[in-house]
This record gives sequence, structure tokens and C-alpha cells, in this order.
Amino acid sequence: MLKPLTVSQAKPRLGDLLDQAGNGESVYLRRKERLYRIEPVAELEPIPNRPFGFFTVDEGDPMVALANSAPAGFPPQ
Repeated sequence: MLKPLTVSQAKPRLGDLLDQAGNGESVYLRRKERLYRIEPVAELEPIPNRPFGFFTVDEGDPMVALANSAPAGFPPQ
């Protein structure tokens, strides 16, 4: 583990430290008694668009009728 930098030491070098973290190197900062690690975050995939009616439920389905008739506190299986 590399020696952690203080926040004061990291401020002027923040861009370089982010580049290092992006290249897979460990970057640690210390503030008072706490130790922090800078690391890249994986980009989330966007939620796909669903066509209109995608979640429509057939009310005549016997499983839907059974689920709707369950008491309010009934635990799901």
C-alpha cells in the first residue's frame, strides 16, 4: 500500500490522482483518523425503455386472481 496523502497534499494533484486510480493504481487519502480510497465507479447501464402495455396483466389469469385474494399480511413465497 502506498503512503496515504493528506487532503492538503492531494488538492493540487487531484487530476493526476484520478488518472492513477483510473489506470488501476491504488490511491489513498487520510483525513484525521480516517483512511479513504479513490477508485473508479463502473458505469451503470441505462434502464431500457419498455413498450406501452409491457406490464399489462391479464385480470382473467387464475394466478392473478389468487394473488389478489391473499390477505394483506400474507408473506410471498
